[in-house]
Amino acid sequence: MRVFDFDNTIYKGESTFDFAVFVMKKKKSLLRYLPGIVQLLLKYHFCKMDVNTFQNKIQEYTQIFLKNKEMIQDLVDEFWLLHLENIYPHMLKKIHKDDVILTTSPDFLMKGISDILPTNKILTTELDLENGCIKYFNFRENKVKNFKRKYGQEKISELYTDSYNDQPLMDIAKHVFLVKNGVPKKIK
Repeated sequence: MRVFDFDNTIYKGESTFDFAVFVMKKKKSLLRYLPGIVQLLLKYHFCKMDVNTFQNKIQEYTQIFLKNKEMIQDLVDEFWLLHLENIYPHMLKKIHKDDVILTTSPDFLMKGISDILPTNKILTTELDLENGCIKYFNFRENKVKNFKRKYGQEKISELYTDSYNDQPLMDIAKHVFLVKNGVPKKIK
């Protein structure tokens, strides 16, 4: 079974961050959170934050951004109309129907693009939109737990990712491809 990360692997950039910026442009009162979100993203990108701290910070921003639950689906639809160009077509072509996309991005955001993805096996961060809270944070070692919960002892033949935040997945994959600017390079 092959596994693909989404952000910076299939999608050029961090889709959740891009969505947050998109929402802030629509709702200017949220712009005050941009510096904190950028700082959080940088610490995440450089693996400088433990999982619990990262999850707590994400939880804070989730509650703020999901206050207008009824608008979320419209925003997601509009976001993907404007950001489909950030999908690497050649990476999308690599994905088969039996492959898995394993991402930290939230379920509601990934559902908005699921119809163009070649697989319906998509494991995400799970949110409770009603209460604005994270039910399952699909990050680092939680990605391995989520994969094993869903697919048991199925082996990962190939992993495509952009980040060493996925080291726990790298450890259990037979082959690992590090993706930079949409170009996979075999590292294991």
